[in-house]
Amino acid sequence: MTYLQAAPTFLIGAITFIAVMSIFYVGYRARKVMVKRNPEHADTDLKAINGMMIGLLGLILAFTFGMSNSRFNSRRELIMQEVNTIGTTVLRTDIYPDSMRTLLRSKLQQYVDVRIAFYEVGMNIDSARILYDHGEAIAKDTWRIAASYARKDDITTRTSQLVPSLNAMIDVAATRKAAGEATIPDSIMYFLFILCLSSSFLLGYDQHGKIDWLVVTGFSLMLSVTIFNIIDLDRPRSGLINMDNANKKVVELREMFIDN
Repeated sequence: MTYLQAAPTFLIGAITFIAVMSIFYVGYRARKVMVKRNPEHADTDLKAINGMMIGLLGLILAFTFGMSNSRFNSRRELIMQEVNTIGTTVLRTDIYPDSMRTLLRSKLQQYVDVRIAFYEVGMNIDSARILYDHGEAIAKDTWRIAASYARKDDITTRTSQLVPSLNAMIDVAATRKAAGEATIPDSIMYFLFILCLSSSFLLGYDQHGKIDWLVVTGFSLMLSVTIFNIIDLDRPRSGLINMDNANKKVVELREMFIDN
């Protein structure tokens, strides 16, 4: 995990806000210095360049926001897919004899508890990896139990029902892990930050007369809030925008094991 991915979202938003305002003032002061050295700079007009930079900034903001929102929706859909797959697997154990059904459900209950804990550890990536490996081991153990029973069982319907759902359960967990690790590349985010600061500097440099700090503050605030939301969407394990509601569906799977 890189420093940018590990840094708190609120901290990044606050730094962006302060940096944009500071760089705007630096640009404003730079123009003053240049005008003193060469009065001809007083007639410099950067409106065309600023319009192009703001347009490019808006395009990159829309691109990164769309990317983070798409990833967020994909992760949420994968959680629901995993819930449905585990629920189907648990229900299909009912077609097995009581002894086998009890053993399979016990394993699946352990698996559900581990998958819940996998999300609840939040940004503790090391613990998340340990829990993922533990869940994978339980799933493979459940697979071996089902496969071993299938060799002895004459009723192929049981095998044809349970084995595919077990396989899907293992696959969706791996897909969900990969989706959680797929974030916006740092290079794109750094480019976005550089573009924000460059635009702020040019806007400050093109400022004629006294600075309207209310406008500058509003511009800096909206820019930092937008970046905050982009990063927050891209981090499913933390922040204001998270997967808590979707993960409640995983927790509800525990009810399937009550009195069974």
